[in-house]
Amino acid sequence: MTIELSPFTCKDEETSLKLIHDFWLAHNGESQTREESRGDLERWTSPDHRFYLITMEGTAVGFVHLGSRGGACDWLEDLFVLPDFQNRGIGTRAIQLAEEIVRGYSVSMYIEAAARNQRAIALYRRLGYDCLNTITIRKDFPGYDYDVKRRETIWGDSFEIRTTKNLSSES
Repeated sequence: MTIELSPFTCKDEETSLKLIHDFWLAHNGESQTREESRGDLERWTSPDHRFYLITMEGTAVGFVHLGSRGGACDWLEDLFVLPDFQNRGIGTRAIQLAEEIVRGYSVSMYIEAAARNQRAIALYRRLGYDCLNTITIRKDFPGYDYDVKRRETIWGDSFEIRTTKNLSSES
């Protein structure tokens, strides 16, 4: 099976809009409008961003979005593989290909994952991502309906790992 990263071109717009829509649906249970997906695509293809389609045997099955947070485009901002194509090594290969790109101009690649997304974190750990770089802490306001998946302790402080109630997919 041949997995490739293809840089976004205008001819990929329809496919990319559909993949972005499916990404938000799978990760947050949100069904974006076409205009919202287009806004994401415009941001993810703007300067300081790189957007690639993940193709398997020439068919788009997902995407990789690299971004800059002040330096080189060395943050894996988003990785998405369509649910029907998951658990086949496609995400692993896409990350390896992204690493090859980033190695051309940076000494590190950064990945952020929602603490509740154990599958993604396990994948990243298997691929050698073992340096805890930043910690993002969130405050939820009244009205956010969530479940506590587990608690973690960092430096003696307890934190909750939360997910939106009735959210079937991880993000």
